[in-house]
Amino acid sequence: KKQLADIESEILRMLSESQGEILDDEELINALAASKSTSSAIEVRMVDAQRTVKEINALREQYRVVANRGSTLYFVVADLARVDPMYQYSLLYFTNLYRQRIVKSEKNDDLQKRLQILLADIVRSTYVNICRGLFEKDKL
Repeated sequence: KKQLADIESEILRMLSESQGEILDDEELINALAASKSTSSAIEVRMVDAQRTVKEINALREQYRVVANRGSTLYFVVADLARVDPMYQYSLLYFTNLYRQRIVKSEKNDDLQKRLQILLADIVRSTYVNICRGLFEKDKL
């Protein structure tokens, strides 16, 4: 879009500085021809970019269930501080744990299976890591 705006500004500048017949100004005609081809190429790239953005957004939406589970788990873990003040876990700790599980969990080409693997792995890993830090009196 910026490139199109720059081209438009340049053409307007040339038009305002033009002396005599506009059709006789070769530099202006060449600039118009170049701007036409450039704008066509930019338009094609913008359409591709918009399509890519839509694909990314659709895929990101499918992962929302994993994000919601992570959010729920974080707030449950954060509430453990109500049981004992020693059970305070930072957002950074939880985020690192979450990211680690995304990287280390089993990969699968089927998105639904991948989501189920992520959900199970993140819950299990959070449980194991938090249980490791609980006092004996608070364990079930």
